Amino acid sequence: MARTELEPKKQKRKSKKRKHEATQGSSDDEVANKSLIVDEQPEETQVEPEERVKIGKASKRKQQKQDVTAIKEKRSKQSEETNEDVEGDEVEGPTAEQLEEAAKPENTNAIVTVRQKKKQKHLKRLEEQKDQNADKESKRNEEYLKKWKDNRKEWKFEKLRQISIQQTAFDEQKVSEELWPIALEYLASSKGAAKTMLTKLADDVIQELDKKCEQLEDEAERKIIVESSRYQRARNLLQNFD
Repeated sequence: MARTELEPKKQKRKSKKRKHEATQGSSDDEVANKSLIVDEQPEETQVEPEERVKIGKASKRKQQKQDVTAIKEKRSKQSEETNEDVEGDEVEGPTAEQLEEAAKPENTNAIVTVRQKKKQKHLKRLEEQKDQNADKESKRNEEYLKKWKDNRKEWKFEKLRQISIQQTAFDEQKVSEELWPIALEYLASSKGAAKTMLTKLADDVIQELDKKCEQLEDEAERKIIVESSRYQRARNLLQNFD
């Protein structure tokens, strides 16, 4: 009786094993089916890494080309605007006749380019600014000398004013004829290094003008140089130092 009770248990174990084998077989089929599904995908969606790199490089090159063309267009527009903006005049190329005339060395009506016009305009502004600064400097020197002459108590020594007066003393346009007697008195009171420097400046002016007189044959032209304010001021200063 004991053997008969054990037999059904063995059968149950065998049935469980079969079920496990069946489930294992079904899982293998599912894996195979899934692999088939993956393989059946269209080739367009499957892009290899090398192809992706190539596509990225191509798009990058295209963008760079677009950027370069945009920059070139911008520069060309700016150059056109600068060429047109020259005192409201249109830029035109010179004709053959104009080129022939410009080639002549004695021709004063030579063709002026756009760059030359801008350069001339810039130099003109610098000259105007320089003249304005010179006028301000001469006015300051005049006030300084008049205060030294008339109001010595409120007058204060300024090294920059002294140097400016020394350098422009012989120039009638910067030190007027009316102001020259005060400037002469002020300069004649110089001592030490200032006196040495002024003596050298006056000697240089006299030697320069004497050489010009020697080169001239006309007595009237020599007289003009000797009687000039520059020559006479240099001589007056040296005489006051003696």
